[in-house]
Amino acid sequence: MTKIIGLIKKEVFLSILLLLTVILAVFYPYKIKNYPLFVDWQTITALTGLLIITAGIKESGFFDYISRNMLKKLKNEKSLATFLIFISIFLSAFLTNDITLFIVIPLTLGMQNLIKNDISKLIIFEAISVNVGSALTPIGNPQNLFLWHKWDISFVMFIYKMIPLVAILIVILLVFTWLIFPARKIKFSKKFKNAERPNKILFVSSLTILIIYLISLEIKIAYIALPILFILYLLFYRNVLFKTDWILLLTFIIIFIDFRIVSTIPIIIKYIQMLNLQHSGNVFLFSALTSQLISNVPASVFVSKFSSNWLAITYGVNVAGNGLAIGSLANIIALRMVKTKKIWIDFHKYSVFYFLVTGIIIYILFFIL
Repeated sequence: MTKIIGLIKKEVFLSILLLLTVILAVFYPYKIKNYPLFVDWQTITALTGLLIITAGIKESGFFDYISRNMLKKLKNEKSLATFLIFISIFLSAFLTNDITLFIVIPLTLGMQNLIKNDISKLIIFEAISVNVGSALTPIGNPQNLFLWHKWDISFVMFIYKMIPLVAILIVILLVFTWLIFPARKIKFSKKFKNAERPNKILFVSSLTILIIYLISLEIKIAYIALPILFILYLLFYRNVLFKTDWILLLTFIIIFIDFRIVSTIPIIIKYIQMLNLQHSGNVFLFSALTSQLISNVPASVFVSKFSSNWLAITYGVNVAGNGLAIGSLANIIALRMVKTKKIWIDFHKYSVFYFLVTGIIIYILFFIL
């Protein structure tokens, strides 16, 4: 019993999701047989491979090596934060928000091991940054990809329409960054001088596997690549599999099941049909608020059933990537990689405020004026 209580305390978010699963199973038992159909297995497959590979790169110690060289050039917290936030914004527009997190967060954690400064809140801003940067392109995040395909918008037109939104989000993010991060000098710890040598073979192997795996995702043969990837690590680097965050995978599976059921509850659908979704502002607000409840990817699918105003939906679900952690699956990836409960509280302290400020400004500028 003590172990169960300890696990619940350690995995609060997952425990809440599992409790919701039980409640939904009681009220909708006939949906249980369809649970496997509710899960986006393409996303789970992609995430599984990325988690294993990232664990491999992290275990190689190479991020500590890169972090050490970066810290020699970036002398204070403000410049470090600005640099990593710009990197996160740029990469997420083309590599997607979740893949970017698998690059920048291990890099940041590597830096934290080498300095005395507490830069944990930088991870929060990296999560916000990838939600901002990924909003620019159709391939930046899953919700954009879905909406882009559904309305058959040209790639260039999509970016053109998203530039005003992303520009405002970046400006506000930079203001937040410059106000919150001090120009405090970075102080190095003993680990900075007494660094362990990286495992070059593990790093190069993992990096090669990452490139091949990303190609397999692009050409949609990840279901073949994943078992091969798993076997390679099992044979040569078994400890990497023990370091992989399998709980995060379970969390994603439960999210897909829970919120797919929630989005089909008749009373919720009936209430939505009563709303005035002919007005662009209402579509924006509804998209944003729905994303805060069921995450922006399922919200995109859900709201598109009731409105054809793709731009208002896209603005809403992308602004709402920040706010509550559930607003974007990328947030959950970022917070899970840190492995401390405090960061969940700190995340909402900054992210919710950022969501409210950006949401109000975007609503006024694009849907009232």
